[in-house]
Amino acid sequence: MSSPAPQLQRRNVEVFDSGGAVIAGFWQYGTLQWDEFYKYLVPFIIASTDWSIFRYRPNRHQRGVLCPPGTGIVKPGYYILLSTTGEPTRVGLKSIPLLVRPPGSNTPPTPSHEPHYGIRARTRDGQCLVTGVTTQSICRLGVAHIFPRIYDTEWTHKGYPSKITDQADEASMGGSLKIDSVQNLITLRYDLRCAWDNYEFGIDPNNNYRITAFLNGNADCNGLHLKLDHIHDPTLRPLDELFTEHLMQCLFKFVIGPVEREWSWDECEVALDAFDLSDTGVWGTREGKELLEVMLADRLFDHRLSQLIPDDTSRTIS
Repeated sequence: MSSPAPQLQRRNVEVFDSGGAVIAGFWQYGTLQWDEFYKYLVPFIIASTDWSIFRYRPNRHQRGVLCPPGTGIVKPGYYILLSTTGEPTRVGLKSIPLLVRPPGSNTPPTPSHEPHYGIRARTRDGQCLVTGVTTQSICRLGVAHIFPRIYDTEWTHKGYPSKITDQADEASMGGSLKIDSVQNLITLRYDLRCAWDNYEFGIDPNNNYRITAFLNGNADCNGLHLKLDHIHDPTLRPLDELFTEHLMQCLFKFVIGPVEREWSWDECEVALDAFDLSDTGVWGTREGKELLEVMLADRLFDHRLSQLIPDDTSRTIS
């Protein structure tokens, strides 16, 4: 019987508060600068004073040198968040709704089962927008939503349908929701599509669409820039706001707070296909129940969407 594959170390940078709790962290590939790290933390940190980050030796509870915002690279290691004068400060973390996505399958769809929106995205791009690999093979390129399609209520609440300028007929964009528009789609190498759905890397539209990975195992995409120069028609170009939304989800899931459990496809999809929900260690937890709801919503979404799209083939009999 083969032994399970070794688990990758999830983080090599961690930040503590003065009480010893882990409040942030990520995997440093040698590219993330201090000014970027501060920028990522600011939306989520609630502190009783102005704050800064210092080097830290947790085994001795000893504060080290100040690490101010700047172009210096964050070195792997331990840090502590304190007041700007180096004194303890109360720290809280803001929460945002995590738009959990179904775990990405490792099995590409067959051409006859490719989602309707995938054909338009693949035609527009013809390449992985991260690596530049050019192919029309459905086995090598996957199509990912920037904003997850099962959260249509949140999509509508944020006003995204009115921001989509795609001129395609509504039926090909998911009806009046327009959540399946190519402006909410990117084409990625299949393994990167899975990592995208899991929020393992994000894209900063305000930094030349640079890609930052926050989890170990994504060195091949970290530091690259999303390739969008081939999209000349603005009505086909992905919306910057959607990339920012996805980036915030990445930060909330993998940077803010302690390390989150990583769900495997085997635990989820295989168990659901076999109706084997007996593992209470997986499905009895709050996270397991939440993920089960998401997976069921994903499977039923197309059926629910079909109820919102008028049937153009219907005829009125006089």
